[in-house]
Amino acid sequence: MKTRVLPDSLARLRHWLRPTLTRRLIGALLVAIALLAALVLVQDQIDLREQIATNPGIRQMGLQLAAGLDEIDDPAQAAKLIAGHARFIERQRELQRRHSDLLRGEVLLQLYDRAGTLLYASAPTEAIARVGVGEQVLLGERHWTWRVDGPRWSLRLAEPAIDNTRLLGFASWELSKQLLLALPLMVLPLWIAVRTGLSPLRRFQRRIERIDTDATLAPLDMDLRYGELRPLAQAFDTLLRRLRERVAREQAFVHDAAHELRTPLAVIAAQAHVLVHAQTPAARAEASTAMQGAIERSAHLSRQLLDLASLDPRAATGIEAVDLAALCANLLAERGAEARTRGLDLSMEAPDHLPLRLDRVALESILRNLLDNALRYVPAGGRVEIGLAADACDGLRLSVADDGPGIATEHRERVFDRFWRGKDHDVPGSGLGLAIVRQAAERLGGRLTLTSGLDGRGVRFDLTVPVEILGIP
Repeated sequence: MKTRVLPDSLARLRHWLRPTLTRRLIGALLVAIALLAALVLVQDQIDLREQIATNPGIRQMGLQLAAGLDEIDDPAQAAKLIAGHARFIERQRELQRRHSDLLRGEVLLQLYDRAGTLLYASAPTEAIARVGVGEQVLLGERHWTWRVDGPRWSLRLAEPAIDNTRLLGFASWELSKQLLLALPLMVLPLWIAVRTGLSPLRRFQRRIERIDTDATLAPLDMDLRYGELRPLAQAFDTLLRRLRERVAREQAFVHDAAHELRTPLAVIAAQAHVLVHAQTPAARAEASTAMQGAIERSAHLSRQLLDLASLDPRAATGIEAVDLAALCANLLAERGAEARTRGLDLSMEAPDHLPLRLDRVALESILRNLLDNALRYVPAGGRVEIGLAADACDGLRLSVADDGPGIATEHRERVFDRFWRGKDHDVPGSGLGLAIVRQAAERLGGRLTLTSGLDGRGVRFDLTVPVEILGIP
């Protein structure tokens, strides 16, 4: 039985100890009340000590008794008056002791006439004869003392001083009782206000939970009523808008990819049918060549789609040490034979060595696709130039420029869109190369710009990567 009760108790304890805004606010209020109570106690103690030093209660008592003595001429009657007051004061203090032990001992009174004759003393004469004004030790205890000298009588009083520790304890207890009575009146309205104030958040939570079944990702369009909560709803609507845009882009990407793959696959299927039913070697060779071209096109498109997926800017980048000059030289060497076959002048201006730490895969994708783009579109006899440099001021600067047909100014913003291809040429392609370049540039944390190319013709792509990303000293 114990093994079953203990986990339930722990679960309930965890439930009550879990952080909530309600508990946090009420806890903050209680701390504020405790600090305020401590401040009040300190101020009360300071005020009380100042009052005792300047206007103690024993002074008020002495002034009242002296005022009553001013109308009396008979010494016996004066002594009788003081004796009666002494008994009355003691009875009052006795009643107060039944509720609190703060008042200890008795008030000492002593009455003299102007000749110095003792008329009344509530304690042994030798004990209170020295009573003056201030704080003194009488009968082995500290007393607050006062002395009033009138035209006929001299009155001296002494009240046992209250220990500072007991005085602080008494004041703390009295203040605590008041706070305990007032606490529900403070906490209950706060709790109601917090519960009411958080109700928009609970409605917000229920609305968010329904998003799972809402395929449209429609805006919440919720007014959370309070100025502090409205930015939360606005930020969430902004997030939903970005998600809708991303979903729309991905759906368009999937649709375009399916459309682009459908053409080469249809060619492959058709040429495979021709190849099977061809009656002559020439027909089979023609079908085989067409099918091989369609296979290469679909393979190229599939590779570029994989490149786009692998270059997600949000994914963790694989930073590594790279000799960028050697990497560019190797890529140019790979494409050198193709450039010579097409009669293109392919050159590079770069230092002998350029060691950096960056995402090699992303940079290699940029170079490969920009070179591929230039070699596809620049006509025979054209030029393609690569520039490479890096320093502690400007960071990495990579450029690929050509003197080919170029890109119309009004189309330069669209060339980086997926599957977008200009209509003023008949060069085959997938329309993904420059989209990969832009995504790889974002992955590097760099900036990509497009301007006019060599001799005012063609295009020029410039990639800049800041110093802080590269870590250039």
